[in-house]
Amino acid sequence: MASSRRALPVATLVLRVLSLLLLAASIIIIATAKIRESIFDEEAVITFKDLYAYQYVLAVGVVGCAYNLVAALFVAINIAGRRKMIGGGEAGTVLLICADAVFAVLIATGGAVGLGLTVEAQRRFGDILDSSSRTFLIRVDISCGALLLASLCVVFIVMISSYSLTK
Repeated sequence: MASSRRALPVATLVLRVLSLLLLAASIIIIATAKIRESIFDEEAVITFKDLYAYQYVLAVGVVGCAYNLVAALFVAINIAGRRKMIGGGEAGTVLLICADAVFAVLIATGGAVGLGLTVEAQRRFGDILDSSSRTFLIRVDISCGALLLASLCVVFIVMISSYSLTK
């Protein structure tokens, strides 16, 4: 009985940590991705700073990391206090569910925007891309995929939180 009572908060904490790791990986990957090209005997470096969509991907990753870190602390406190409800009580759980739903959508839009731009660039310019550009786009794809997986983790957290609210 005691282990089943703590199973939902522990599962939530595991998903939060997984989401945090995926978001951190996404930030690191997109922040380090670069294209180096020589244009008229000058070397140009293109990074996420040069495209608004990729800036949005990075911003969503940073904001999602900060939120997940704070939310993970709340869940850890609830586990230490042996509380059944993830938010501490009914009102706290409802607040976390609403915040999680907003952040799940925000993180998903970040991943979708980055993937959309990357797929469109590969489709339109795939024949003329050099290896540096292809590597950059592959790294952006991986970063956006990590965002989408993090969004999926947050959706599962919303489902678990809703379930704990109804029990």
